[in-house]
Amino acid sequence: MKRLIFISLSLLLLLFVIPGCFTFPTQSTTPTKPVVQPSVIGTFSSNPSTINSGGTSTLLWNVTGADTVSIDQGIGLVAVAGTREVSPATSTVYTISATNSTGTITRSALTSVNSVTPTPIPFSVTGITANTDPSTFTGVCPKTFTFYAIITANGPGTVTYIWERSDGGYSEPQSVTFYQAGTKTTALQWELSTSASGWHRVRILTPNDVTSNPVYYTLNCDSESLVTGIVIGVDPFAYIGVCPKTVNFWANIAANGPGEVTYQWERSDGDITPVQSITFASAGAQMVFTTWTRGEGTGWQRLHILTPNDVISNQTSFTITCVVP
Repeated sequence: MKRLIFISLSLLLLLFVIPGCFTFPTQSTTPTKPVVQPSVIGTFSSNPSTINSGGTSTLLWNVTGADTVSIDQGIGLVAVAGTREVSPATSTVYTISATNSTGTITRSALTSVNSVTPTPIPFSVTGITANTDPSTFTGVCPKTFTFYAIITANGPGTVTYIWERSDGGYSEPQSVTFYQAGTKTTALQWELSTSASGWHRVRILTPNDVTSNPVYYTLNCDSESLVTGIVIGVDPFAYIGVCPKTVNFWANIAANGPGEVTYQWERSDGDITPVQSITFASAGAQMVFTTWTRGEGTGWQRLHILTPNDVISNQTSFTITCVVP
């Protein structure tokens, strides 16, 4: 028995004496690293996704788990959530990048731009002014008057026009070409052998119907009789409305010196006004007037100088269209 106890104690002693022969288990103290998840781009959109040229769209985004967030096209670093107005000139793809330790993820959004083609402004004459110098002449005839007109257009194109005159005549159609917006000058020479008065004006035929102001002239030839010209007009020349309508007529009588002038109005229905008279104290011009009240239809009036010399003006016409109220 004693021998058995001795052997047990000896074995136990060997366990302590021989190093490394036996170890007791120990608990580890190394910490566990957390697992990092990739970033998540929850939302990235362009609203509206299609705009007209010059319009704006709003980029909207929402990112989680990112250390940095950026958008290209010059926007740069942004918050993890937000909005940004953009106004691209052409269709543009915007890309958002979300970065953390696991790497970078991206998402794109397209903003489409509709090109708006400007509506071209049609070529047209925007203004026209006529004039002459001198407008009155007294002296030896024949005499040539020079009329001119300044035409303004809004761009390149060709303008066709005629010169109209108070006696109802007109010139052959002429044209002038514009290579850009601006003005062009056109001229007309008119030779008269006897005393007269009247007007010239320019009518644009194309690209649009425009009429200049009338340019009045008076020629007094030394050898002629007292009345040297008549300019006649009507207001209105076209009427639409309730009838009967009163139409007003006027005439500008030019004389080359002092004296009495007798005249009467003649009209298309054969009626003639009583003889009337005006007196000139010196060379110049005077206005006379008359009216005609009537219903629907067309007609004309003219002025007939009876003395001291026989002169008949051109006919000035009108049109009346009656509308039942």
